[in-house]
Amino acid sequence: MVKAAIFDFDGTLADSSPGIFATAIYTMKELGFSGEYTNEQLRKFVGPPLRDCFRIAFGLDESLLDDAVAIYRKEYQREGMFRMSLFPGMKETLIALRDEGILIGAASNKGEATLKACLDNLGITGLFDSIHGSSPSASFTKGDIIKMVLNDFCISGKDAVMIGDTDNDRIGAEEAGVHFLPVSYGFGFEKQKGSADTPEDIVRILKEIFMIEKIETKNAPAAIGPYSQAVKANGMVFASGQIPIDPATGNVVEGTAADQAKQVFKNIEAVLEAAGTEMSKVVKATVFLKSMDDFASVNEVYAEAFKSSPVLPARSAVQVGKLPKDVQVEIEVIALA
Repeated sequence: MVKAAIFDFDGTLADSSPGIFATAIYTMKELGFSGEYTNEQLRKFVGPPLRDCFRIAFGLDESLLDDAVAIYRKEYQREGMFRMSLFPGMKETLIALRDEGILIGAASNKGEATLKACLDNLGITGLFDSIHGSSPSASFTKGDIIKMVLNDFCISGKDAVMIGDTDNDRIGAEEAGVHFLPVSYGFGFEKQKGSADTPEDIVRILKEIFMIEKIETKNAPAAIGPYSQAVKANGMVFASGQIPIDPATGNVVEGTAADQAKQVFKNIEAVLEAAGTEMSKVVKATVFLKSMDDFASVNEVYAEAFKSSPVLPARSAVQVGKLPKDVQVEIEVIALA
């Protein structure tokens, strides 16, 4: 389950192209190069580190790169960084993610001081829990910068998603071992399956894909088919039906329906514990019985299992023709995470 959303800056959080393009052209003129530059050329200037931008977009000689970077940074801080705007709906997107309990980070190839100044200028610095950019004294890849954010959050890559608009962002995400969500409204990617075509799409996609967590534990019977023991999503835990299998032996517990119900609840408790919740947070239970004649005895076990619940869960109880492994009872639950 994703705990953190890490955003690229240029082309993902903000449309900074007017300032970037103008500063790039100014830099080339200062270096003595005049000419017309196509929009396609200038778009290549967004994403990679500055030295790479001048090399890729303009074919600048290696001997001129240091001067180009110095001129660019000075002019960008003077004028270019003020020629940008948030993409429509982006601030609301950041707020919505925070409301979901998601940590928000910024990882950019911009110099870190410049990045923070840009966020301040846009009035959104307070929405970020971690901000990292490049350093003039070190050669950081995008992956390195993403890892700095992960370190601030004290989480692993599998718990985070990098949101960006260029291959540089995608490669950085792979290097850092995080999920990647491409956006098509920025500079690099065309619309594609799974891309965010507007800032508002980011929240929807994270909820639909990245905020679903598979729950798995050895303390309950393993899933033996195309299903999960439980799934956590949107603050809820949806547990698959449990039958009276002892996970230690893999065998069905023999005895009465009540005896089997006790093992079922042991399995349910193990799954809920793995999901970080407990029986007292169950809001819905469904009981499947081979025979309704066993309802009363199973109900006693059921009542004992939920004796600590401040509010008893809603419940359905039905008789079915046959249950897996010909057991007498199966129970599934839904709980708050």
